[in-house]
Amino acid sequence: MKKELISIVCGFMVISGSLSSIVTAEAVQTTSSNVQGSIVQNVSSNAVLSLKQPWGLTTVPGSNDLIIVQSGSGTISKWSNGELQTVAGQGAEGYIDDKSAKALFNHPTYTAADSKGNIYISDTDNHVIRKIKNGEVYTLAGTGVAGYKDGQRNEAQFNSPGGLAVDSNNNVYVADTLNHVIRKVTSEGIVTTFAGQQGNNGAYLDGAVGSAKFNEPVGLVFDETGNLYVADSGNQMIRLIKGSKVETFAGKATSIDPVTGYMAGGFQNGDRLSALFNRPRGLAYADKVLLIADSLNHRVRAIQKDGKVITVAGQGTSGDQVGALDKVMFNQPSGVALVSGKLYVSDTLNNKLKVLNLDLQALKPLRSEADLLDAVSLLPAGKNIQVWLDGVQVKLNTTTLPLEQFDRIYLPVRALFGSWGADIRWNTTSKETVISKGEWTLSLKPDVSFNVQIIKGTLYVAADYLPTVSSFMQVYDEDSHAIVLGSGQ
Repeated sequence: MKKELISIVCGFMVISGSLSSIVTAEAVQTTSSNVQGSIVQNVSSNAVLSLKQPWGLTTVPGSNDLIIVQSGSGTISKWSNGELQTVAGQGAEGYIDDKSAKALFNHPTYTAADSKGNIYISDTDNHVIRKIKNGEVYTLAGTGVAGYKDGQRNEAQFNSPGGLAVDSNNNVYVADTLNHVIRKVTSEGIVTTFAGQQGNNGAYLDGAVGSAKFNEPVGLVFDETGNLYVADSGNQMIRLIKGSKVETFAGKATSIDPVTGYMAGGFQNGDRLSALFNRPRGLAYADKVLLIADSLNHRVRAIQKDGKVITVAGQGTSGDQVGALDKVMFNQPSGVALVSGKLYVSDTLNNKLKVLNLDLQALKPLRSEADLLDAVSLLPAGKNIQVWLDGVQVKLNTTTLPLEQFDRIYLPVRALFGSWGADIRWNTTSKETVISKGEWTLSLKPDVSFNVQIIKGTLYVAADYLPTVSSFMQVYDEDSHAIVLGSGQ
């Protein structure tokens, strides 16, 4: 019986409503106002462009052509020079190897291309791997029946294959999703199990490739040294296959739902081994940065060179919006691809392809109220105001509780910044309190606007004042009676 992840793949017609949402934004234009791409746009040509559940994306080596798998229509498309062209498929479900225009697929999901320009497709509901070469579509491996078997191309079996990646020798690697393993397919179609233990149910275990366990792996991507990253969707983690070992690269173990067998998804940025994801799917890699379509968080995330996880775009709730980066919304993004300084995102349940300019050498984390709130587990509202800073609750005693005055919330300076690990000193010359942490510095002193004031011998600062004089962001959650702060450090 298929689990939730695959039912989403195959049940799109019910979930998404209309299959013919129209993308009518103007053609992509470069914006220079922000190196990260302050503007996110829909991708379109001058003609009307209609996509049906776009999933996997890949580039063709030696070109800027983008291959798009449309799961809802069973077609493989190419975005090239501002035009969308059909590469293969008739727009109907089926299983036919033939000339590209006559071939049929059944809810294909992901794609990859080799150094020769051949295109590979995970034909998910046909349980096979297809290959497009010189205008012909044929089956590289699989029988068309769900199962698990290594061997020759016409004997091997898969179970709802997902993500694909191609190594330097043009071998194809397959996230065999419902077999919970990673498979390897040679150019002759010989299939072997590369990593993981096959089973009816997924699990989580690091270790040797032959003993490690996955739970519905989806996205795959190689780095420049041949390490293979895996979006281990049911475990809500990013795993790394390095040599003969499997290790957890990002994410951490959470509670397991006894019904689905999935670990609990969540959202948390920061150190990669403390980060939380919710159904990570498509992956892209360049310049030591890993990009992730964090599907059920409705965000695109990145793991930077320093091991920190940040949000690149998305608000944490489903929606459909382009424009300023801090307002962009997705609905279950499934694929990401980098092409000439642009990041393309398949916004699956919005039936759209979105793009933003991206400088991987100058990535900046998206900071939004949604990110701040999603990063904490607020307690039920109580008499006193909760205070959270960088995802951690600030413990305050009865003498340093937040105060509400003049329709503003005031926070105790020494208790707040002391919990953050900052150094707090009194400057007798300027009569200011100076707060510092690393290269970050903030000076505060009482003023006539009551932004900073001394109350019963304790220095307080208005929460809504901090963002105007520092890198701090703050949001007040009325339902939980909580102030949530992010330092930006």
